[in-house]
Amino acid sequence: MSYIHKTLSIENVGKANYVLKVEKKDVKFKAGQFFSVGIPNLIINREYSVCSGEKENQLEFLIREIDEGILSKQLRNLKVNDPVKILGPYGNFYIKNFDLKKNYIFIASGTGISPFMSLIKTNPSLNYKLFHGIRYIEDSINNLINDRYLRFISREKKDIKNCFHGRITEHLNFLENENKDSFVFLCGNSAMVTEVYDKLINLNFKSKNIFTEIFF
Repeated sequence: MSYIHKTLSIENVGKANYVLKVEKKDVKFKAGQFFSVGIPNLIINREYSVCSGEKENQLEFLIREIDEGILSKQLRNLKVNDPVKILGPYGNFYIKNFDLKKNYIFIASGTGISPFMSLIKTNPSLNYKLFHGIRYIEDSINNLINDRYLRFISREKKDIKNCFHGRITEHLNFLENENKDSFVFLCGNSAMVTEVYDKLINLNFKSKNIFTEIFF
């Protein structure tokens, strides 16, 4: 199996984030898994959750460009047909026995939304609600915008439906009215995941139905 894939496109999501699209070839994965991504002859690889659906014809990764980073800057500057090294998939942050009759709650900060993008694209009839903590409105995932997508914006105020000012952890009372039998998935920085997990337990969500993934 060849681990070298051609770049298809780079699509900016605001100033800081972008979606890297590469050819899929014969790669198979479960929505929620991640890949090790790099550039040939560059010794640095980074792990990114795939944000495309299982049946789509390309692999997509939502990536944040880090000011002091090396790989994230170089990946953003790739041109069409440039080679990308893709290893994987890895990880178990996915639903093994998917029940479309269940309620799902997805809670993410930043690019931690990636596995949820993949789950939603793979299962379009999914009954879900998505809570997304972002810095600016431009960091929104526009093709997910509907009444089930709630955005929590920390660095600016916007008078837009389903948008709230502040960090996602400042609005956890939203969870009080959610179905306590829901499956809850948390993905983002460790502080957010820990605080939300504790809140869920205090609200009598079932620990066996809570799944977590840390983005560093």
